[in-house]
Amino acid sequence: MTVLASDKPPSGANERSGAGARERSRAGAVALKWLGVAVAAAAMWSTLRGADFPGVAALIASVGAPMMALALLPNLVARLFQAEASRRIFDAGAPGRPAPFTRYLSLTLATEALNMSVPAGAALSESVTFYLLQRWCGVPGPQGVAGIAARRSLILLANAVYVAIALALGFGHLERASIPLLGAPGLPWLVVLSGLGLLAAALALAGALFSGTVASRVFAQLRRLPGRRVRGYVEARAAAFAATDRHAAALGERRGALAAAALLLVGMWLAEGLETLFILRLLGVDVSLAEVLSFEVVLALLRAAAFMVPAGLGVQDAGYVAFLGALGVPGAMTVGAAFVLVKRAKEIVWIALGLLVFFGGRAVFRPAPEGPEPGRLSPRASVPSR
Repeated sequence: MTVLASDKPPSGANERSGAGARERSRAGAVALKWLGVAVAAAAMWSTLRGADFPGVAALIASVGAPMMALALLPNLVARLFQAEASRRIFDAGAPGRPAPFTRYLSLTLATEALNMSVPAGAALSESVTFYLLQRWCGVPGPQGVAGIAARRSLILLANAVYVAIALALGFGHLERASIPLLGAPGLPWLVVLSGLGLLAAALALAGALFSGTVASRVFAQLRRLPGRRVRGYVEARAAAFAATDRHAAALGERRGALAAAALLLVGMWLAEGLETLFILRLLGVDVSLAEVLSFEVVLALLRAAAFMVPAGLGVQDAGYVAFLGALGVPGAMTVGAAFVLVKRAKEIVWIALGLLVFFGGRAVFRPAPEGPEPGRLSPRASVPSR
């Protein structure tokens, strides 16, 4: 009888297998991005093809450049709220001197530009956030990972509150739009279920994170990966995983800072809804805040679901036109096309500004000194992508 010394494949085979899996993962990511671009193009074409383009041009021209410039202000307010929320989260318990608000605002503008301009931009923006937190704000890696995860849970919670506000004000408008859009009643209850799902996800993520055990459990799983090099890489970062759990647990005790950040994020969502109301009023559309919030919350959820499409391009735009028609706005196709073009032009301005801040900030901002926490950890190891 032959005795086998080991039934495990050699480490080289494990490493080749891991490399193959990484290649397949990258190929899948590229395919998903191109799928997002194709969906965006098809949806945008479907949105604009039936519009009266001379009427669209006349409608936009009637507003005037000065008033169009004012359409940038609600987004600025939203970014100010978002930056202040980030400052309160990442500076909570931070070692040393906190970074100034201007750096957090710069970080917010830069990462939002990436989020809006590339397919699956949310995942890229979280990775860049991790880098810029260390480079511009002096937030150590483990603290940054804990803060990014905490911010994600608060964004989900704020979104759930936003859904509740929209339902309280616009439940009847959603009922009115349900038959034209779905061919059946029930749209408000779908939004209710979505809001409850967001709330459950926020509470589950926060509960797991603030228990101070998530990173340790991830570390234990990563240690089981095949390949000596992979295990060695993970083992060398044991201190960073432990530090992440310490920061997460400490952050969970800063309830005042977290509550203030959550309120600021609710303000961010409301400011984005007010932007839609402002642009529609500029175009002469007589809609109420309740009507706008009723469809803004649905389209925000749709945009999040179509994460592979840059800024929900086309998908969200088709939704605007459909809702305007369902709510009985005269000339919904033409008005909707004008609204979409103004809104996307506004986003191009903010994308350009954000990219300018990103590339300019790398030269202007000196790296902020980090705290004494050991090790660095990629946020993908323990934080779900956006």
